[in-house]
Amino acid sequence: MPRWGRTPPTTGGTGRRSEENNKTDRRHYPASLSPDAAIDSWPFTGLCPPQGAVPSMVRGWPLASREPLGSIWRKLLARLAVLAGVVALVTVVAVQLAERSADEELDRELARATETYATSLEAWQQQYWALAAIYAEDPALRDANFLNGDALASIGSRLTRWNGATGSQATMIVRPDGTLLAGSFSSTVPEGETAMLGTDILRTAANGGLGRSFVTWSNGQRGYAFAFEVDTVPEAGAEIVVVIAPLSELEQYLQLQSDTVLVADRSGIVAVANRRDAIGRPIDEFAGPPQAGRKVPFAQRQSRLVNSRNGWTLSVSRSSEDAVQYVRLVGWLAATGTSALALLALLILSRRAAYVERLALQRKMRTELEETVDRRTAEMREANRHLREEIARRQKIEKDLRETHIELTQAAKFASVGQMSAVVSHELNQPLTAIRSNAELAHEYLDREDNDLARSKISTILDMPDRIARLTKRLLNFSRQPRTDSYPLALSVPLDDAFGIMEPRMQKEDAIFDLDVAPDLFVMGGRNRLSQVFINLIANALDACASADIPCHIAVRSRREDGMIELQFSDNGPGVSKEQEPRVFEAFFSTKERGKGLGLGLSVSAKIVSEFGGELLYRPGENGGATFIIAMPALAQKENVA
Repeated sequence: MPRWGRTPPTTGGTGRRSEENNKTDRRHYPASLSPDAAIDSWPFTGLCPPQGAVPSMVRGWPLASREPLGSIWRKLLARLAVLAGVVALVTVVAVQLAERSADEELDRELARATETYATSLEAWQQQYWALAAIYAEDPALRDANFLNGDALASIGSRLTRWNGATGSQATMIVRPDGTLLAGSFSSTVPEGETAMLGTDILRTAANGGLGRSFVTWSNGQRGYAFAFEVDTVPEAGAEIVVVIAPLSELEQYLQLQSDTVLVADRSGIVAVANRRDAIGRPIDEFAGPPQAGRKVPFAQRQSRLVNSRNGWTLSVSRSSEDAVQYVRLVGWLAATGTSALALLALLILSRRAAYVERLALQRKMRTELEETVDRRTAEMREANRHLREEIARRQKIEKDLRETHIELTQAAKFASVGQMSAVVSHELNQPLTAIRSNAELAHEYLDREDNDLARSKISTILDMPDRIARLTKRLLNFSRQPRTDSYPLALSVPLDDAFGIMEPRMQKEDAIFDLDVAPDLFVMGGRNRLSQVFINLIANALDACASADIPCHIAVRSRREDGMIELQFSDNGPGVSKEQEPRVFEAFFSTKERGKGLGLGLSVSAKIVSEFGGELLYRPGENGGATFIIAMPALAQKENVA
């Protein structure tokens, strides 16, 4: 039964014609693209082609055999470019229109707000200006006897009453040169101060005008001064009424506003603002002066400057964030709507192109798969080669590190032997001297035929080589290359070796060696290497005390707890500073004078202890000096080897 028809053509020419059509259509396709394969690849599931049709019936739908794949995608990309251009054009036009509308509305709102603030500032200014004008017309101030006794006291009371009723910072009568005649001052400003008025405001008032200016008191309080000349009789002299208004009321008003409002004086310095960081700074730092003919970008148009008739400069800044959000919303809606249409068109085009692409992709994937397998195989072989080289390199590095550690250990040993050479020479010289002196005495006793005394001296001579042999044996054991393995060991054995080697030096330096170590402490370690650790710790203690020129006292204590054995080596030397503590176990770091140490002892010792599963620690002594702690896993008694 044909796959696309419900009723098969069974009779007449209809059936033969259908077969001929099928044969003809099959000849239009390569062998790899049969009609059945094309039917299986039909992208629109559920849409049934007309009866008797084959893939070529999809008229106008390009197939791989009819049109090159590159040509198909070039057409698709061209259509996408057109759609993208339409989306961009619609979005730009919509954003431009919305921006223009929001821009004009922002300018109108900002202009209205600026006029409102300017009106409020002028109203606040006029109420104090009016007070100064009214005070200047007071008959008591125009009296020629103003400066006489009781009249002056009355004027002072009058000014105090005025000042308290109006809430001014100060109300005063001054001469044109700033001399204070009478005045009343609030508790927030310095009493009797006039220096902050300056000459401009008094000169303007003396010439019949209204003097006004921002003032700053010596205690940091700020105000605004109004000055009017008093029309006095000539013999009374020139008088000027000065009313200084506090800026707190104006600042409270501005703090309630959502806009950023800045008020600057004639010199362009911000005097009043609802931004504390702006006061005392040039207004141009926050809002540059307007430039004629210059259109400020929409997103930056947030402020407008107005020059008032009173010599103030008012700057009002309003964020355009709401307008920007509106413009963004319009642009987003325009872009979204246009994009939706574009995506719909793109979907149709992509479904059309996907049908052709799948056919070509299958052939391409087979080729790429073979190439990928070959490439991955080559990469795997190369990776294996690199891995083998890296393993060999790391093994060589580990070997070099082990050899370097062994060399450093031997270097530290030889350094210790070198430091002890003088003491060892002295220790060897003593028995040799004793042998010589006893031999001479024995010879003398033999000449006297005193055989008993001669025999005792000869016995003493025979003991001396044993003493020399013990010392040289310990030095030889210490200097030779140690075993690298670990084995059960009593800590008392390497401790005795270390004490025997260091005993001559301790005796020479009158050092006290206080040893309190339990005899049944066993660990996994090496006799020679642990001896080197103990020798390094004892030698460091002796060196530290020698540098401080004090008798050395070395205490060795043991403790067993929670399966661990701790040996504490403490001395009474100067210890280590807190700055040097983190570097105590660094290689080549030394607190000794130059030439008196390689800085390897503690570093090598810490490495040796760590090889035995332990740890070498440092902490300051409780009564000064230094304490080094060796912590190692303990062995049970039954595990010990004799």
